[in-house]
Amino acid sequence: MSTIRLALCVLLTGMIAGCATNDSSNGDDGSMPGDDGDVPFTKGVSTLAGSSDADYVDGARKVARFSNPVNVAFHDGTVFVADFDNSKLRAINATTHVTTTVVLQQGFQRPFGMAFAPDGTFYVSTDNDPSGAHNPMSGTIWKVDVQGKKATVVATAIGRPRGMAVLSDGRIAVADYMHHVVEIVDPKTGKATTIAGAFDAPGMIDGAGAAARFSTPYFVVARSDGKLLVTDYDNNRLRLVGLDGTTTTLAGATQAGFVDGTMASARFSHPQAMSAATNGDIYLTDLGNYRVRRITGDQITTVAGNGTGGAVDNDDPLMSELYGLEGLSVVPDGSMLYIADGNRGEAVPFNRIRQVALH
Repeated sequence: MSTIRLALCVLLTGMIAGCATNDSSNGDDGSMPGDDGDVPFTKGVSTLAGSSDADYVDGARKVARFSNPVNVAFHDGTVFVADFDNSKLRAINATTHVTTTVVLQQGFQRPFGMAFAPDGTFYVSTDNDPSGAHNPMSGTIWKVDVQGKKATVVATAIGRPRGMAVLSDGRIAVADYMHHVVEIVDPKTGKATTIAGAFDAPGMIDGAGAAARFSTPYFVVARSDGKLLVTDYDNNRLRLVGLDGTTTTLAGATQAGFVDGTMASARFSHPQAMSAATNGDIYLTDLGNYRVRRITGDQITTVAGNGTGGAVDNDDPLMSELYGLEGLSVVPDGSMLYIADGNRGEAVPFNRIRQVALH
């Protein structure tokens, strides 16, 4: 959708011919795709839940509503959703497609990062501290009891943690996008230790520990070799960080672009979210290109999105349109990908959870 057309649709939704057709799978008349067979899933990209309307509604696929969902995490048949503007943690049953609320709790505001430990422990980060304060150091990590629908603080006042990955020893690797550092958080003590980058010193330098520089590091994935893969959003790069802090560039270049191919030749435009399948493939969102990319060995390919921001479902994933792309999660066996397709904090009608059937 062009910028002009999108703006017109936002201002005059339903009054301009063509606005609704860009929403091919989500009737803005309120008739959402649902378990009643309103709109069937495609063979490629489909809308799992949500619509153009920002709201807070639990229930079946055709009625569930979100307000700027920013991240998703698949675990044990459930798609957990960080419903950012509603300040709630939601859950979608991947079989019945019914949405419920997991955490609705005072002090739990603006959830974003999510990570499961191998033992099933679930961690969620929020931008606010338990008192509700919102400032550059108010970031908090909570341990979530899904069954008890309760979140308990494990670390607070640690900056602004966004992407998280639980290490084999139980510690949590964190990308602090606001302060431009990569940290390790001990959930037993709540202490955060910076291993790479320097607080509030953005830049682009490969190096060791505090000598390294990032510019808005967003998500982190723990690789099987023990190193951390980090999306360096404003540097348009993928960075590799050892637990000793040694930082190198894996792919990308300062100048934004869109190129598939080898790590050396690939180009990105603001890479953000990442998720790893058990076979080692890593999926990432490329926000500036409105696409989802995949890393397999040394090769980077595109798996969804046609490069235009929108909300079009299609049997051919490369013909679909995506918008928010701030979070994604792949099913461990690599058969399905879930995407938080929100509004990026903009006044646009995107409040959906999308899914991509991977072939």
